[in-house]
Amino acid sequence: MRVLLCTCDRAIKLPDLDVGPDNTIEQYDNMCKKKPDITHDEKVVIAGCSPNLMETLFPNVNAEFVNLYEHIILVGHPVYKAKDLILAAIEKMKVITPVKPKVFTIDNKSALVIGGGVAGIEVASQLAQNSINVHLIEKTPFLGGMVAKLDRLYPEGTPYSHTLMPHIGTMLKNKNIEYSFNTEIKDIKGKVGNYKIMLQTRSRGVIDCSHCGKCIDVCPVNVDDEGKKRKAIFYVPTYPETYAIDFKTCTKCGECIKVCLGKIELEEKITEKEIRAGAVVVATGLNWYDVSKVEEYGYHRLPGVMGTLEFERAIASGTLKPKKVVIIYCVGSRDSKHLPYCSKICCFLGLKEAKLVLDRYPNTQVYIAAMDMRSFGTFEYFYNTVREKGVTFIKGKPSEVIKRDGKFVVRTEDLYTNELLEIEADTVVLSAGFVADNATFDKLGIKLNGDFPVIYGNASLGNIELPRGIFTAGSATFPAGVADTLVDARKAAFSVLSLFKQDKIEAILANALVNEDLCSVCRMCIGTCPYNAISIVDDKIKVNEELCMGCGICSITCPSYASQLELFNPQGLSNQIKALVRKGDILALLCRWSAYNATDRAAYDKYMYPENVKIIRIPCSGAVDPTHIMLALISGAKGILIGGCYPDACHYVRGNFLAKAREQVLKMNLQHLGFKKDIVRLEWIGKDEANKFVEIVKEMNK
Repeated sequence: MRVLLCTCDRAIKLPDLDVGPDNTIEQYDNMCKKKPDITHDEKVVIAGCSPNLMETLFPNVNAEFVNLYEHIILVGHPVYKAKDLILAAIEKMKVITPVKPKVFTIDNKSALVIGGGVAGIEVASQLAQNSINVHLIEKTPFLGGMVAKLDRLYPEGTPYSHTLMPHIGTMLKNKNIEYSFNTEIKDIKGKVGNYKIMLQTRSRGVIDCSHCGKCIDVCPVNVDDEGKKRKAIFYVPTYPETYAIDFKTCTKCGECIKVCLGKIELEEKITEKEIRAGAVVVATGLNWYDVSKVEEYGYHRLPGVMGTLEFERAIASGTLKPKKVVIIYCVGSRDSKHLPYCSKICCFLGLKEAKLVLDRYPNTQVYIAAMDMRSFGTFEYFYNTVREKGVTFIKGKPSEVIKRDGKFVVRTEDLYTNELLEIEADTVVLSAGFVADNATFDKLGIKLNGDFPVIYGNASLGNIELPRGIFTAGSATFPAGVADTLVDARKAAFSVLSLFKQDKIEAILANALVNEDLCSVCRMCIGTCPYNAISIVDDKIKVNEELCMGCGICSITCPSYASQLELFNPQGLSNQIKALVRKGDILALLCRWSAYNATDRAAYDKYMYPENVKIIRIPCSGAVDPTHIMLALISGAKGILIGGCYPDACHYVRGNFLAKAREQVLKMNLQHLGFKKDIVRLEWIGKDEANKFVEIVKEMNK
């Protein structure tokens, strides 16, 4: 093994080293100016300045970086400590599995777009205009998605058709798009550049339509379609120009067949078809949270308590002419019992419904009850417009909706006046939050655990949990209005085009590997993987290289250590700890994304800490095994610090929470063994919290 030492222009005094007969030492004055040649299949130790810099110089090598400049020189620690750090790194590298380059060939340069709303339409149009063949599938019989159900788009108040129909028209002009309606994904296999997708299509019932409309006249089945009345056979004026049968409500009475000039089949047929694509775009639109779960507001139980879409469609069709309306915000949102997050656009939708009813019925009294009003950006003027129209705003969250003397009574606090109010109304509108399309993501092998991709993957990182060939657009990513949806759809299309410009993808990411001879298929790794990258295939544990992000959590979860992370594994860390820790040391195992960076900041800001603090950089606080803690204690450590990212900010989604759970169990066991409870500490340390790190290790050293 090569051991490369850099003096950083002779700022670092290197120790005398005996690295053994199988290792060689190479010394450089400045690796930044003269980079040594390192092949990818070599395992090396590189000692010099911070790994944050060295990794940019050597991005594709199998190396353990030893930080001598920030951890020795700038903090005034002795040279012998540098020797310990280097020799410990060598011991680790002896047993690690090197990272092997992954190559994904882009064999198929066509795309599947899931969803025929504005996001899916825009993605398909942009791709087709760039000569990409697109297969667009829509689970309903017509294009348009949520926008086609609306009456108007505010703040301008233009009919939905002004926005939707031009986009549909542009798309239909392109011959590179194939359409499938009443169609959903049944199964998907393969990898980026070569997906095999099984589609399942339900027949629409109307085979050859002359668009005469006689079938609607004779259909006896009345359907309440989210606030709008229609028949079991119906038409949506978007595309295609034909009718469809709603088989969920159709009684198969046959009246439509008697008057139809075309051809109708009353038996619903299901067909399957396999297609191939190199990329998939999820554009499945908005999905409202089920507000019937918020039982105190009486949805479904009290007729006249409506969702925003039902209210809008009822107002637009003229079937509802309310005199007094209460719109309740954040129904189920920002609530630990329902949705812990804010869906961003619900406030705006509530304002829209208030203006919609006042535009048609100016004498209607409208109240909005909200914990907070979030009219972001340029929508602030829309909020002011609604206020000027006479809408009464109440700051507070209603406790319940009841029926009394034929009227609804909304009980709420008003923090503006510090009063408890009872507001009578004939209509109550529930402005609810939105949820991700878990059904579609589950079929794609991506389990979001109830969150949106942008939340689940940490918004600052983008959709890191998605495979490299699967993208999201519009409200499949996070709830968005029409304007933001179109922008996001173009970003998704650009991502697909960027992918298809390549013939192959070479990835140098560390992945988990499973030794099948040691694996008992106990499934523990499946439950702890933050990215659902592990599954059972043919009764064996398999790791999806597209999904694995190299956190190392599965390695320490595996009871037989059958799962090993490339460049970091439990045995390697054990070797490093045994070679590094001396009696009386403080061992700091620090997350590379956050806590470790605070030690660099400590050096630059001249915060001094004791020389007996030994620091090891780890992928994630969740990759620390309790056996590593016990090994450090047996080796003489008088304290162990595990440093991780703050809650909800973990680079690997929930690795820090897994570390917290292990810490609590470990502390109980340590007490039974006679150790002090605080001998092990798990702390959240931000990258700039140098002072916090220093204060913690000083306190542990007392």
